[in-house]
Amino acid sequence: MLLALFIAGVGGLYLMVRGYAQQTADTAYDQLLRASALSIADSLQLVDDEWRMDMPYAALALLEQAPRDRAFYQVRAGDGALVSGYPDLPAPPTDGASDDAASSQLFKARYQDQPVRFAWMERKIAGPAGTRSARVLVGQTSEARDALAARVLWRGTLALLGFTAAALALAWWGLRRSLAPIRRIERELAARGASDLQPIKAPVPEELDTLVHTLDGFMARLAENLDTLRLFIAEAAHQLRTPLAALHAQMEVALDEEDPAEQRRSLLAVLRNAEKLSRLVNQLLSDASVIHRSNVRQFQPLDLSELLDQAVYDSVPQAEPAPDVRLALPVDGAPAPALGDSLMLREAFKNLIDNALRHGAAPDGHIDVRLERDGARWRVTVSDQGPGIPPALAHAAFERFVRGPNPRSAGAGLGLSIVRRAVDSHHGELQLSNRVGGGLDAVILLPALPHES
Repeated sequence: MLLALFIAGVGGLYLMVRGYAQQTADTAYDQLLRASALSIADSLQLVDDEWRMDMPYAALALLEQAPRDRAFYQVRAGDGALVSGYPDLPAPPTDGASDDAASSQLFKARYQDQPVRFAWMERKIAGPAGTRSARVLVGQTSEARDALAARVLWRGTLALLGFTAAALALAWWGLRRSLAPIRRIERELAARGASDLQPIKAPVPEELDTLVHTLDGFMARLAENLDTLRLFIAEAAHQLRTPLAALHAQMEVALDEEDPAEQRRSLLAVLRNAEKLSRLVNQLLSDASVIHRSNVRQFQPLDLSELLDQAVYDSVPQAEPAPDVRLALPVDGAPAPALGDSLMLREAFKNLIDNALRHGAAPDGHIDVRLERDGARWRVTVSDQGPGIPPALAHAAFERFVRGPNPRSAGAGLGLSIVRRAVDSHHGELQLSNRVGGGLDAVILLPALPHES
């Protein structure tokens, strides 16, 4: 686009130079024509009421400055009678007449199949019978003026070509200098390995600071995601290796047992290990899904009441015997609008409820799940009647594969870490606090959307 604009600009300058060259040549030779016409007009005299003229040599000398051109002149009286010169010269246009006797007019016409430039003027003299007038017409072919215009145009074109070449060279040099920092960044990135996501070290000008800073931030986030993925793979492999080995060993023991009772006990152990392994795999998949969706962050409007109801429905039937879970939603079935990822939030609610069912459900107690408005946020509270959480584990409980010192049931230690990642992705808060008299309150605070009018 810049090149097209530059070419258009150069074309416009060429047209300006051509117009200036023609104007310069016309101005120079028109002055000669005017001077020659004035010289002839000054030589006219009125004698006995008749016009007399002695052709001045100065008028011819002026026109001889263009030796290759032909010159013509004509002098006519006011009544049209020819005084001197060529009788068949074209008459000047009638709309170009002037009342000023000292002024001359110019026009173009063809004469003897050649373009001719004419200058004409009137000469007025007061005589015995009144004021008499005569018209002086001087013409010249345009070969010399065209040659002068061509010379001026050629020199102007040479200057324009020199300017164009200098401008292109300057632009090429400026672009190379401007793009040099980008080429340095390109070479540095091309020389890196696939796992090298360190900040860019190549020096860049001030104009590229924001771009490089943004690129460094992107690589830092990518490195963090890759580290998380590598850690996840390593921990998943470590966590799956033990139950798989135990499951294999228990299956061998069951196959070797001949006593049906002992074989049944071995198969029950296999079943418990399989359930534990199934729960571990499900939580690992849930953790991986939450990690992925937290990086993508494609949030949409949703109803927290509906998500919380689904989470309770999905979590409660998995516990045996069926516990007493009490769900309290906003009154009158009013929606709880928020902006987020429904899968991540549903997994967070399910893990929080499942955590309360596994570690906080008392034999005769109940679990409360409440959703209520708290200013500009929604508060989701899951309350149990278990032993609570030791103060020493208040922060470590959110780490992956971390469990309490005396777990009441089998688990993978991923539940709270999944909840924490999902809540952080939604710019919310997760709070754990022990209740007076026993139990734990797990609170999630999420930004609310205003109700639609």
